[in-house]
Amino acid sequence: MRDFRTSKHISQRILAEKLGVHRNTIGSWEQGNYLPDSKSMVLELARQLKLSDVELRQLLEASLTVLSPHWSVPYQRNAFFTGRETFLDTLHHKLRTDHAMALPQSYALHGLGGIGKTQIALEYAYRYALEYSAVFWIEAETIESTLASMSHIAMHLQLPERGDVDQQRMVAAVQRWLTTNSAWLLIWDNVEDLDLLQRFLPPAYQGAFLITTRNPVLGTLAQSMELPPMMLEEAMAFVLRRARLLQENSSREPHSQVSLWEEEAKALVQVMGGLPLALDQASAYIEESGCSIADYLHHYIDQRTQLLDRRGTFGKDHPHTVTATFSLAYTQVKQHNPLAADLLCLCAWLYAERIPEELFVSDPDHARPALVANRYQLDQMIVTLRTFSLVQRQSDTQTFSLHRLVQVVLQEEMNEPERATWQQRVIHLLNMAFPAVASHTGTELWEPCERLLPHVIISAAAVPDSCQDQELAELLLKAADYLHERSRYKQALSLYQQALQIRERASGLEHPAVASLKSQLAHLYRVLGNYAQAEPLFQSAVHVLEQRFGPKHLEVAYPLEGLAMVYYEQGKYELAEPLQQRALQIREQERGSEHPEVALALNRLGNIYYEQGKYELTERVYQRALQIREQTVGPEHFRIASSLNNLGNLYREQGKYERAEVFCLRAVRVAEQTLGAGHPDLAVMLGSLADLYREWGRYPQAEELYQRALSITEQALDPEHPALAYHLHGLALLCREQGDYEHAEALFQRTLQIREQRLGQDHPETAQTLYDQALFHQLQGQLGKASSLAERALQIRLRSLGNTHPKTIVSRTLAAQLEEKMRCNT
Repeated sequence: MRDFRTSKHISQRILAEKLGVHRNTIGSWEQGNYLPDSKSMVLELARQLKLSDVELRQLLEASLTVLSPHWSVPYQRNAFFTGRETFLDTLHHKLRTDHAMALPQSYALHGLGGIGKTQIALEYAYRYALEYSAVFWIEAETIESTLASMSHIAMHLQLPERGDVDQQRMVAAVQRWLTTNSAWLLIWDNVEDLDLLQRFLPPAYQGAFLITTRNPVLGTLAQSMELPPMMLEEAMAFVLRRARLLQENSSREPHSQVSLWEEEAKALVQVMGGLPLALDQASAYIEESGCSIADYLHHYIDQRTQLLDRRGTFGKDHPHTVTATFSLAYTQVKQHNPLAADLLCLCAWLYAERIPEELFVSDPDHARPALVANRYQLDQMIVTLRTFSLVQRQSDTQTFSLHRLVQVVLQEEMNEPERATWQQRVIHLLNMAFPAVASHTGTELWEPCERLLPHVIISAAAVPDSCQDQELAELLLKAADYLHERSRYKQALSLYQQALQIRERASGLEHPAVASLKSQLAHLYRVLGNYAQAEPLFQSAVHVLEQRFGPKHLEVAYPLEGLAMVYYEQGKYELAEPLQQRALQIREQERGSEHPEVALALNRLGNIYYEQGKYELTERVYQRALQIREQTVGPEHFRIASSLNNLGNLYREQGKYERAEVFCLRAVRVAEQTLGAGHPDLAVMLGSLADLYREWGRYPQAEELYQRALSITEQALDPEHPALAYHLHGLALLCREQGDYEHAEALFQRTLQIREQRLGQDHPETAQTLYDQALFHQLQGQLGKASSLAERALQIRLRSLGNTHPKTIVSRTLAAQLEEKMRCNT
């Protein structure tokens, strides 16, 4: 009272006059000799001092005056309560006493154990107590605790039946009081059994109920609001306050120290998933031990079991630790529905968000058994899990999620054999569900692959390094193939490597399956331009497969072609040609001369001839490949388009623009009709036709095609996909040739950025961009820039293509010319 009075600059004498009391009375109140004799006097005192609502509540508490005429709340206010203002405002709006009392006010907070439901209810009771004639609290977890709370209310109200041996009479008396009185608030905390709640509700009432429960399904009992984890900023503020790092004098702390604490608090909130109970436990440990937040996070890596099971010396607000809370919930689930408990154990090893429901439902059309036979059975399991708020269902995407700490506790509660069993079951379900993109063309499998991919990565990361599970290797391969197809090369590389390690441990270095996987890994290295890593892997695969099957076996053809492509892309055509010819011979002998695989091998051989300038050979090979495909799959099949496109590019290179146009247009038409207007392979055909028109000088047509190819690629693929760079590069060349230098420079820069990030700084495609940029700056007379770019392109080509490659030679010539011009200018 003294603090408030002096802050308002009011003397004891003036305040006494306003209140109509003796000046000594004010002094006695401030010294604590005795207190105001009524709540009305305290309220008048607050009015004269013009106190805020918060200050009024503080004054009422200090004067030991109850917050409402009937106040029976068993907990003290949480001094560290932080945030949640939206929920408190919503509750206040829904439970206001000025609402028409003809309709009972009943609202529920539901959510995971430890999410902070009780603390919000407690804060609401203290914050808005003055608006209610009575505030009562019922511990509603069991019938025994509910009866004990009812008895306490009866005692507080001094009801005649308060000591009645017949508990039903006592409950009926409390219900009568609630029916005949109004503007009260009754909090039902931790309701587990809705039937129990209905037994104790009065038949009619003119007050407000606030319910906290894990069960989101309340029917007509109450409106319900789900309580999510704390938002990042409010959770960080709570951690810093609860750990007593930021207090009233926090402004005296150096800014750098506060910033460090905030970064550490952010990391802690993310690790704990914003769960208030976990954050409170962690902060209590930090306060009691005197360690830093960073120290706690370091301890958590190795000792999360102990830390999640430690409540803290003074942690009395919540009866259970994080571990105990979730372990109890799991036990209850297992008692209600053992199959739902199994589902929870499976989910413990998946990504916590967006878990696809189809993963657990058998698919008879594809002979894929799973956890349950149909969606109805899955619904019943999810009903049980939702009763305890252990999962959140997203019906629009047919997925559900759970809190990551639920996963942590479940994992930590398992022994090693149990872990291995559940991990193996998860791997099996994922492997059965994950599509094999290697056997399909088109994008129809991308969406189901993407839904499952995060779960594959998480589950695979949890498997011990010593794992020899061949099914995991198969799953990793399918996921890697998908990532490879989407040009997410770094992720694909990691999964290929992990699969290779598993197969090497299980089968040995000389096993054919290991050799085949080395070929796939080498192929990815080749795409990335890492020829030094790709070459020995292909060579090893060829050696192993030749030793096992013989030099003419079909299995040998794939690594032979891969090795040929490594040499081809480095400009070592004399090495690439015999390898590709040998691969072609194997396919012809094993598959027959008219097989589609022969056509593929012919196209690759034609590419080698093309780069060597052997145009007659190239044309014959391309024509034969086209003929095989037309005979085997038909003239309108999507595979025809690439053969047509190859011939179109060949004729363009020879300056036969009219003939090239015929093949390029047909390639576009076939791709559009068979693959659809939004397929990325169609964009490739459009890009080739745009290249033709650009070289032909038909610039408006070229620009329209480049833009269309860009639009398709941007919508169908990753925004940083290398295929996008191809079209951007063509458009940059077009702008350069038209003198639109501003746009050309921006397009070159974006092309270079994509290629450096996705293909690497030493990839030949990156060098091509640098080379063309050098020519661009040379045209503008910017010799310094041009020289620097030309030198970078030269060095890349020397490393990746070698000293005698034609592209290395032209780079060397350009670099020398620019150097000479710069010397002459100086």
